[in-house]
Amino acid sequence: MSSSVLNDLSGFSQALTDLVTRTAPSVVAVKAAPYRVVSGIMLEGGLIAVTDHTLKREDRVSVHAFGGEEILASILGRDPSVDVAILKIDSGGGSPLPLADVTTLHAGTLAAVVGLTADVGPTASLGILGAVGPSRRTWRGGTLDHFLRLDVNLYPSQAGAAVVTAEGKLIGMATGALLRHSGVALPVSTIRRVADELLKEGRIRYGYLGVGLQPVAVRSTRHKLQNVPSTGLIVLSVEPDSPADNAGVQIGDIFITLAGKPVMDVEELQMALRGDVV
Repeated sequence: MSSSVLNDLSGFSQALTDLVTRTAPSVVAVKAAPYRVVSGIMLEGGLIAVTDHTLKREDRVSVHAFGGEEILASILGRDPSVDVAILKIDSGGGSPLPLADVTTLHAGTLAAVVGLTADVGPTASLGILGAVGPSRRTWRGGTLDHFLRLDVNLYPSQAGAAVVTAEGKLIGMATGALLRHSGVALPVSTIRRVADELLKEGRIRYGYLGVGLQPVAVRSTRHKLQNVPSTGLIVLSVEPDSPADNAGVQIGDIFITLAGKPVMDVEELQMALRGDVV
């Protein structure tokens, strides 16, 4: 191998090392469960973003900042539909990372994943954005402002890790819980939207009907009508004084559409209920 190639590889390696070194102070290690430590990223105002699916605690959470400082954080709230939970610390932690311009991201953009563990320190993985697309619904019923598929090997401790560009700008937060065969970067705008609603409302507001439902085939002449689904959701129970009860919904009724959208399974109903008006 020629000396010029070796110099190029050495320079590339040093650039990656420097990238991880610059990013790590803005990442924390989070004791999300008794025997599991994951990563989180610093936001403005002492907020920390972590992945909801890993956070098994309901009270205060132990957080290790870069350099070893242990901080107790409270759980501000969570939005399982986009796999985001927000923690709050009173002091400590690093500064937020500069943000990447999502309009400059494309399939093939270099993506480095930087996490933190309490014992080993920073962890790093390198890959690319395998796909970049517009907003997309998750299987949990939420909406990602942008679809950013990761072609990166994620370690278990890198759930909640920072995904950054080659320039060290934050693309989003790594999670493996929303796609079956690959990870995604949760866009910063989605994380910020969750944090802003939690700060303003104290919780994430979901639509509520007050019914128990189960998918069922619609075996009547109705399913032969144009644009009417052949599958719906049958009502198995109605909570007293719920919106459904007040609207006259009864056990045995079948939901076929809601706000003009087909609801052939419970997930589709949950998606419809995430809107501002139903």
